[in-house]
Amino acid sequence: MPLNFTNIDSFIEKHREVMNEKVLLRRERSRVLTQLGKVIREVLKDYETFEAELSSLVTDIREKSKTLEQLKDYHKLAIAGIENFFHEEDTISDVHDIFRIVRDALTTRIMQFVEEEMTAEGYGPLPVDYVWAGMGSEGRDEQTIITDQDNLLLYNDTDDDFASKELQDKYYEHLKGKDSAISRDAKTSKEYLDYYFEVFARKASDNLHTVGFERCKGGVMAVNQKWRGSLKDWKARIEESIIYEKGSFEPLDIIILTDARAIYGNNKLLDVFLNYFFSMVTENKRFMKDFIQSAVLMPNALGFFGNFKVEKEGEFKGKFNLKLLGWAPLILSVRMTCLANGIYERNTTKRIGLLRGKKIIKKDIEKNLIDAYLIFVRFRLMNQINAGPDIESISNYLKPDMLGQDEQEKLRRAMKTVESFQKYIQETLLFGEAI
Repeated sequence: MPLNFTNIDSFIEKHREVMNEKVLLRRERSRVLTQLGKVIREVLKDYETFEAELSSLVTDIREKSKTLEQLKDYHKLAIAGIENFFHEEDTISDVHDIFRIVRDALTTRIMQFVEEEMTAEGYGPLPVDYVWAGMGSEGRDEQTIITDQDNLLLYNDTDDDFASKELQDKYYEHLKGKDSAISRDAKTSKEYLDYYFEVFARKASDNLHTVGFERCKGGVMAVNQKWRGSLKDWKARIEESIIYEKGSFEPLDIIILTDARAIYGNNKLLDVFLNYFFSMVTENKRFMKDFIQSAVLMPNALGFFGNFKVEKEGEFKGKFNLKLLGWAPLILSVRMTCLANGIYERNTTKRIGLLRGKKIIKKDIEKNLIDAYLIFVRFRLMNQINAGPDIESISNYLKPDMLGQDEQEKLRRAMKTVESFQKYIQETLLFGEAI
C-alpha cells in the first residue's frame, strides 16, 4: 500500500521517454494517463482497506472489549500491523499518528473499566471531574513500538460531603494498615477525595501495565503522589518549585510537564492548569536560563574528528545510546527554544515548523532538524523491530560498525545538525536578549 509516491515515481520513470515525445497524439497521451490512473486507484483502494481495518480495530477497542486480556490482544495486533505498515510506507509521522489513535483508544477503555470498578467495589461514582494526561512520547504524539507509562492525574477540588459510609470505612482500613493507632475521627472531604483518586490511579496503572504499557522506571506515573492531585495541589507544587525552589518537583519534572496532553476526561481541566504552568515557567528567567543551558550542554555521540563515541567495555561495548546521545538532545533543544519564544506546541516536528513560521529559525535549519529527527526515530524503530525478546534492554543502543557508509553518514549529519542547533540557541538565547 505505498502512499509514499514510489509507485507514481516508478511509473513516470518507466514512461518518461514516451511522455517526452513532442509528437505524441492525444490518444497515446490518454492511454498513458489511463494507466497512471489505474495505478493510483489500486493504491487508494489498498489505503481505504487499511483505514477501514484501523477504524474497525479502534471501534472494537472502544465498544466490544470487555476484559483487559482482550485489550492486550488488540494492542499486540496493532503493534504487528504498524510494524508491517512501517516496512511498506517507511513514514515516521504515520507510525506516530497510528500509535496515538490506537493507544488513546486503549487508555480510554481502561479508564472506563476503572470507573466501573470503583463503583462496583464500593468506592462510589466519580465525585468530581478529572483528566488523565500522557507525557513523554505519548504526550508529544511520538510513540514507537516500545511504550511506557508517563502520565498524570488532575482532578477538580470539592468541599462537598460526597463520601459514602463504605468509602469512609475503606479509608479507615487503609489508614489503619499504616498505623494501628489511627482513630475514626472525622476526616475532611479533601482526604476522601485524595484517597479515592489514589485507588483510581493504582487501578489505572495496573491495568495499563497488563495491556502492555510498561511502568516508567523513573516513576513518572499518576500512581505516585507527586504526579496526581487536585488543581490546587498542582498549582501549589509549581509555585513551590519555581518561586520558592523547594517541594517535590525537580527541574526535570518541570521539563516533563511541558509535554502533557489530555487523553481522557475533562480536557479543560488540563488547559486551565497548563495556562497557569506555562506562564509561571516562561516568566521565570532563572528557570528558563537553566533549562536552556541543560539543552545546550547535552552531549551527542559524535567525537571531535567525526567518529562515533562508543562504549569501551561492558554489555554495550562498541555501541552508543542513540536515545541519550542523539534523539534526546534534539528533543530538548527544540522544546526549550519553543518555550523561550512562547510556543506551547507539544509535537517536535510541529514545534520546528512553528519556529520557522515565526521566523525564529531559517528554512534550512527547519529542514535539517526535521531530517535529523526522522533519522533518529527511524533507527530507533528498526532497533525495536529487530531486537526481538530483548527489545527493552537493547533497543536504544546502536553499533555503528554494523551500518553501511551511507547510513553512518546520515547519522553523522543528524548529530552535526543537533550540535549546530545547540550552538545557535546558545548564541541567541543565552548570549542574546531572548530570555
